[in-house]
Amino acid sequence: MFSRSSNRDRGDEDGMAICDFSNKNVKRGWGLCSVATLITVIVLISVSLKKLSSIEYGVEYDRWAKTLDEAAEQGGLHVGPPGFRFIKFPSTQISAELSDTCVSKDGLRVGFAVTFQYQMPAGSITSVIKHYRDYKTWSTIVEAVGNSAVQHTCSEFNVTDFQSLRNVIQDGMLDNLRIKLEGSLDEGITEDGVYALASSLQLRDIQLPELYKTAVSDKQRAEEDISLAKNQRTQESTKAQTELLASREEARKILDKAYNDGNVTIIQADLKAEETTFAFQREQEVLVKAKEQFNLGPNGILAYMTNQLYASTRNLDVVVGEPAKISRKNELQDEL
Repeated sequence: MFSRSSNRDRGDEDGMAICDFSNKNVKRGWGLCSVATLITVIVLISVSLKKLSSIEYGVEYDRWAKTLDEAAEQGGLHVGPPGFRFIKFPSTQISAELSDTCVSKDGLRVGFAVTFQYQMPAGSITSVIKHYRDYKTWSTIVEAVGNSAVQHTCSEFNVTDFQSLRNVIQDGMLDNLRIKLEGSLDEGITEDGVYALASSLQLRDIQLPELYKTAVSDKQRAEEDISLAKNQRTQESTKAQTELLASREEARKILDKAYNDGNVTIIQADLKAEETTFAFQREQEVLVKAKEQFNLGPNGILAYMTNQLYASTRNLDVVVGEPAKISRKNELQDEL
């Protein structure tokens, strides 16, 4: 049963010759045969064991029988047909980054930087392998589909919305990403998607067109200039109004002072007139009494008034030319 005429492949004849007991040294032959058998067993076991890490899914593929297992295996050591291999996929969340440009609804090209996260559902691994062969090809398709979802979302918004509606655009990108990756959202993972579960999406950066940014900057600058001009106009108007009020107040003060000064002058003039009138009246009364008591005529009255003037004035110096007559004594005596 251990002869060369066994049913083994002819290519193994040299290797199995060690089990030919026609050799003289039977013990040596048995030893060599045992070692060869042990090595064969070890090799068969080693090629029949494959390990998956705790963050991997694997689908068993028999490279000799060309068959694919229907179930995905998780982390650990697994036994399979000799020479099989695992087609591996990550079991954790996968992150992808996209940097590209898209066209807005109003036809302007906008740069974007997006990061999105997705997962491979264990139940879809076999379908993914049948459609896309391996993880590298599938992940490339997922990123391309993600880019398509972002491009589609950009076309739904005007360029001005990228400044004021950034969160809304991000949510729209995530919704379109789910449709692209998962298929119809109402039916779960379907064949019109790429058998991936969209977890989240972050719109990290937006680059608006330079012409648009320049136009926006010019508009903002113009609005600031208009606002500054309005403020300056308000300030100048306030300043002019303040000066006008101050001028009116100063004019009112001047008029009030003029009125007061005029009233004081009038009152003083009235008092002076009354005083002068009263003095003249008193003087008239004195002269009348003097005329009546002393029976004076016109010359006597003049002489009396002259003497009264001399009597009421101290240190009176009179300079007169020749001939001069300043005393009316004789006239007064004649009258008496």
